[in-house]
Amino acid sequence: MIPSATCTSHLLGRLAQGGQLAGLAVAPGRAIVVSEEAESDWAARCRQLALGQNVQFLCRPFQGARPTDAQWFSLIASLEALHRQEALDLVVIDALAALLPGYAESCAPKLLDCLLPLQALANLGPAVWLVHHPAKDKRGDGQTARGSGALSGFADIVMEMSCCRRLRSRDRRRRICAYSRYVETPRHLIIELNGDGTDYLVRTDAVGTPVVQTWPEVHEVLANATEKLTQQDMLQRWPVEEGAPDRSTLLRWLKRATQQGLICCSGTGYRSTPFRYWLPDREPLLWPGNNASPAEQQAWRDRCAAHYGRLREQAASA
Repeated sequence: MIPSATCTSHLLGRLAQGGQLAGLAVAPGRAIVVSEEAESDWAARCRQLALGQNVQFLCRPFQGARPTDAQWFSLIASLEALHRQEALDLVVIDALAALLPGYAESCAPKLLDCLLPLQALANLGPAVWLVHHPAKDKRGDGQTARGSGALSGFADIVMEMSCCRRLRSRDRRRRICAYSRYVETPRHLIIELNGDGTDYLVRTDAVGTPVVQTWPEVHEVLANATEKLTQQDMLQRWPVEEGAPDRSTLLRWLKRATQQGLICCSGTGYRSTPFRYWLPDREPLLWPGNNASPAEQQAWRDRCAAHYGRLREQAASA
């Protein structure tokens, strides 16, 4: 429940031949989408994402009016009949609130009466995906769905999508929190729509921790360093034209980047032994320190001479 039409559209696009979406495997299959949107809206998505004949659409089945109970149950019966005829793998209801009979969304007994036929349909084989809107007020985890809380309790898997930043931000990342009866369901994902809008990139690691995004200025400073740098050293060497960040922002990034192995760190963080940072592949070129033996210091000079000699050769041959 809750993930957007954009996410739904990309899943439908993978069903033609299978593949991956947001790092998860998608098997080939057949689907039908019952949608509150116009046919022209879905036609545009079909062209953009190359949705094939394996996906059918039933747009605005009640012609913009609230269905009666009889019309709703007739719709579910027709979906069941279609599944028996064509062996559907996925049924999408988008969005649930716009297609339910009146007052069903906020009345738990009536909502369950409307949902139970969908459960019977799912028992026949196809997955049933209910796209629903979040409530405007703040609610607890797993309970953000608008209307009766019976919906969250009814679903086998609840997925709640939210923006990583404010809605008006240009940040294309979205956070998905999942609550599931199945241990295989990823608990937490951050996904980001790529630049051309054709795929989602995963921004969390295997245990759901947000992956640190590259900070080019930090990489530039550390890539040119000949010794391990403190946070203050990095700020002093920051590219002037970019403008240095505040200390707390840089410290948070450095902590996460260290935890995920993007950079290395030594020290305790106290004044006498501050944290010092470096790039893992840069370590052989970093000064071993004044306390190193003469042999270690000479080995460092030899490594640097060989490294920069190779760089000059590459520049000359380019």
